[in-house]
Amino acid sequence: MTAEVLEPPAAPPAGGRRMDRPTVFAAALLVAVGGIVYELILGTAASYLVGDSVVAFSVATGVTLFGMGLGSLLAPHLPGPSGIAFVRNELALGLVGGSSVLVLFWAYGSTTLYWPVFVLLSLAIGTGIGVEIPLLMALLREHGRDGSVRLLSRVLALDYLGALLASLLFPFVLLPTLGLVRTALAVAILNVGVALFMLARMGHRPRWTWATSSALVVLLAVFVVSSGVEAALSTRLYEDPVVAATTSRYQKIVVTDYQGDVRLYLNDQLQFSSSDEARYHETLAHTALTSVAAPASVAILGGGDGLLAREVLRYPSVRDVVVVDLDPAVTDLARTNRLVRDLNEGALDDPRVTVVNADAFAWVRGTDQTFDAVLVDLVDPSNERVAKLYSQEFYQAVAAHLRPGGVMSTQATSTFFTPRAFWQVVATMEAGDPTRTVVPLGVNVPSFGEWGFALSLPGDGDALLTSTPPPDGLRFHDAASLAATTRLPGDLPPRGAAPSTLLSPRVHTTYQRDMEGWRY
Repeated sequence: MTAEVLEPPAAPPAGGRRMDRPTVFAAALLVAVGGIVYELILGTAASYLVGDSVVAFSVATGVTLFGMGLGSLLAPHLPGPSGIAFVRNELALGLVGGSSVLVLFWAYGSTTLYWPVFVLLSLAIGTGIGVEIPLLMALLREHGRDGSVRLLSRVLALDYLGALLASLLFPFVLLPTLGLVRTALAVAILNVGVALFMLARMGHRPRWTWATSSALVVLLAVFVVSSGVEAALSTRLYEDPVVAATTSRYQKIVVTDYQGDVRLYLNDQLQFSSSDEARYHETLAHTALTSVAAPASVAILGGGDGLLAREVLRYPSVRDVVVVDLDPAVTDLARTNRLVRDLNEGALDDPRVTVVNADAFAWVRGTDQTFDAVLVDLVDPSNERVAKLYSQEFYQAVAAHLRPGGVMSTQATSTFFTPRAFWQVVATMEAGDPTRTVVPLGVNVPSFGEWGFALSLPGDGDALLTSTPPPDGLRFHDAASLAATTRLPGDLPPRGAAPSTLLSPRVHTTYQRDMEGWRY
C-alpha cells in the first residue's frame, strides 16, 4: 500500500472533477465508523448465539483483521479506475454487511453451519474494509493529488478517529436504539451513501449512480420492515411463540408464551419457565431468610425479573429490599410486560422495593448499606464478564455488608451438568470469609435439571432453616422440603476445587469444561 502511495501523482483525468483532500478525509472517517461497527456487530451477534463473548469477539476480530490484510493486498489489482472500484466495494460491503446479522441468525436457526457462516461473513466484511483506504489514496493520485506519507498519516489518523467514534456509538447509541439487525442495515446505508457521495465528487457516472441509488432505496426499504423480519427470525429460534423481544445495551431479551408457560430468555439462554420457576426462587430465597431472625433488610443482586423479590416480600418483617440489576431493560420488562408482571406479582413496584440499575460488584463496593440477607441471582459464569461475580473478592465484599447474624445465598450452577463449577462456587464462597459456614444446597428444577445453591451462615451455621418459619402461600416448598435441599445427590464428584479470583477466574474455565461434556 505504501509503495502505491509514494508514486508520483498522475495527471487528473480529462473531463472529470478533481478529487480534493476534504472529500477523502470525510470518506475515510465515515468508512472507518462503518468498519468497526460491522466488527462489533459480528462479535455481539455471535456472543448472543454461542454465549461465550471471548471466543465470539476473538474470532470476529482476528478473522476481520485478516480479511483487512487481504483487502489491502487486493486493492491495487481491482479492475477499472480507483473511484469506480471504491464505489463497487462500498456497494458489495453494504449488501454483505447489511444482511450479515439476518444471515447469521438464519444459519443458527436453520442449519448447523453457523460457525462457518460467521467466519465467511467476517472474512468478507474484513476484506471490504481493507480495500477502502488504499483505494481512497489511489483515487487521490489518479486525480493529480499528492500521495505523500504525510497525507497518508492524516487519512489513517481520521480512520482511527472513526474507529473511536464507532466503538462509543455502538454500545451507547446504536445497539440500544436500533438493535443488531437495524444497526447493520444503518451501516450498510452509510456505505452506499459514501459511494453516492464519492460519485458526486468524481463527476457524473449515470450507470453507477443509478445502481447505487437503487441499492440505497432497497436498503432503506429493508430497514423499514426489518423489525418484522427480525421478529420472524427470532421466532424460528424458539419452540414457543415469541410475545416480546428487544435488544438492550447489554443483551437480547425475549419472552415466549405457550399455553400459559411463560419463559424469559437472555441472549437465547433460558432464565426461567413459569411452570417450575417457584422451585428455583423459593429455594434461593427461603433457605436464606428462614436462617435469619425476622429479616428486615434484603439485597438482591441480579433478579431483575422480580421473581426473587416476590418471595422476599412474603415475610412480614421485611421493610427494605434493594434489587440491583445491570440492565434497565430487564427491570422495565418486569414492571411493564403483563405476563412477567403477573408472575412477579408487581414486586418491583412495591413501596418497600428500590431498583438500582448498576453493576453488582461496583454497587457492593460503593454502598454503605448493611443487610440481613444478600441473595445473589445471576446468570451462570459462562464468560469472563460474569465470572467476577463468582470471585473470592466479590464474596468478601458482600460479607462486609452483612449485619450480625446475616446470611448470603447464591445460585451455584447445576449439580449434575456442571458439578465441578458447583463445588468451585462453594469453595470460593468459603474462601471469601473463612469464619463463616457455607452449606451447599440442591433442588430439582425440571426446566434445568438438578440445581445447586450455596448458603453462607455466621459461625458454625446453627441458624440454618431454624430462625424464621417459611411464609404461607408457597407453591413448592414447606419446612420439610426446605430441609431436604441440604441432601445433595450421591453421584456428585468429590470436592477439591480451588477458589476463583479476579486475577484467576477459574470458575469460568471450569464451567466451560463441565459443559463440554454435553451436546447442548
